[in-house]
Amino acid sequence: MKKTMALSLLAAALAFADFPGGDTARRLYDTGMRQTEEGSFAAARQTLQNLVNAYPKDPLALQAKGAIDATLLFEEGQARSKAGKYETARLAFETLIAVYPENPLVKRAQAAIEAIAEKEKANRPVVKALEFRDIGTVPAEDIRAGLDEREVRLSAGRPYRTRDAEQARAAIGEILAAKGMEHVRVEVQTRVAAPHAVDVIFTVEKPRASLLRTPWRLAPLSWLRRGRA
Repeated sequence: MKKTMALSLLAAALAFADFPGGDTARRLYDTGMRQTEEGSFAAARQTLQNLVNAYPKDPLALQAKGAIDATLLFEEGQARSKAGKYETARLAFETLIAVYPENPLVKRAQAAIEAIAEKEKANRPVVKALEFRDIGTVPAEDIRAGLDEREVRLSAGRPYRTRDAEQARAAIGEILAAKGMEHVRVEVQTRVAAPHAVDVIFTVEKPRASLLRTPWRLAPLSWLRRGRA
């Protein structure tokens, strides 16, 4: 009898969990959001997880999961920024903003990104200008537009990072190939432009065909050998 009653209670609990939580789920969600805004991230995650566990079928459960992930991303960004790992810290904050644009932590994430930019400016030279050399008939404006389309970070006014310059170098190769300049090599270098500022120069080098492999060069060599025979 007791076993039957226990099974009945368990079935009822499971069935209840399949239905929306109504006002209770809403209260849990609102509480979790308030705790998030207050910066009580651990408490917010616990509250939101309680919602997910109790009412997994409620539409707010999915939003609660996203809100939990947002707090984790924010704390990850904070930890990496504190450790001086600004690139990965920025990535965590930007992911939060892109994936959870309605989350109350978005404004704080944006402020954190701005703070990182200020810290980087104090430690890194700023890009003053981008210069493109030997790009043939391809307008520089087309290259700049292509870099913007590919969301390349390297641009005037931003801190110079080697990783960004390499990303830009690879992107320029793709842009030139699409314009008909295939099999070219793009080199990148910097030039001091002002205190704490640099110009980034991209130079295109076309492949040089080996002279010994050129047929019209082989003919005179064969004649020379005949003359010596």
